[in-house]
Amino acid sequence: MDRPAHRGILIGALLLLAACGGSKSGSSTTGALVGGLWTGTLTVSGVAYTVQAMSSETGQLELLESDPASSFKAQYWGTISSSGDVLSASVSGAVLNQADPFSDGSFHGTGTARGTIQQRSSISATLTFKTSLGNTITGQLALTYDVSYEQPSSLATISGNYTNTASPGTDVLTITTAGVLTYTDPLTTQCMASGTVTLIDSTYAVYAAEITFSNCKNIYSYLNGVSIQGLANVNTTASPRALLFLMHGMVGGVDTPFALAYQGT
Repeated sequence: MDRPAHRGILIGALLLLAACGGSKSGSSTTGALVGGLWTGTLTVSGVAYTVQAMSSETGQLELLESDPASSFKAQYWGTISSSGDVLSASVSGAVLNQADPFSDGSFHGTGTARGTIQQRSSISATLTFKTSLGNTITGQLALTYDVSYEQPSSLATISGNYTNTASPGTDVLTITTAGVLTYTDPLTTQCMASGTVTLIDSTYAVYAAEITFSNCKNIYSYLNGVSIQGLANVNTTASPRALLFLMHGMVGGVDTPFALAYQGT
């Protein structure tokens, strides 16, 4: 399937959708709460792309876009705010694999979004994304709020041992009850990593995370010293339980996305 550059739009959408969530300390005291877990679609030129997003009560937004008909994936990050039922957002976005660029051949861009929100229910927004090659795309975002966001968070809940979902058993990620994160991948990248997971608001199920890579070998050596930050969520009802990090960080002077999916062991 042709992959339109408009996928970047979902970014903006995401930011909107996040605003739809609930937040005691959101960016606007008079608008809809902005924290949440969200799923839905971004429709461009009649084609719907799947969206998964998470946003914090403090207005942070991370969104993952996928094309169910191909290997294309893009990620968006930024801030969201609300005034009444009006959502506004500003984001950066990039493809996760440069072998699957946006349709105009670009790898990244920036966007804005504006729409309406039915608090703790749904979001409808128009997204505008401008790629690094100067092309502007618009699309319609439709998101549904996931009530699992309202499950309390704690370091005890997210702690444990995990392995990646693509090739389980080839690596080990551990989070302690103090929020200390360690990682080792002896078979593929040979990377090691350390970091922390922290609570944003113990009332809700989105966490903050930061990770720094080291010891990466061969073609992965460019990751050495790279620090990434973003949001995380653990689905404790899944079997095995599912841990997702949506993060970004500077790699070679370029803000780069990292979507890291793990399962409990």
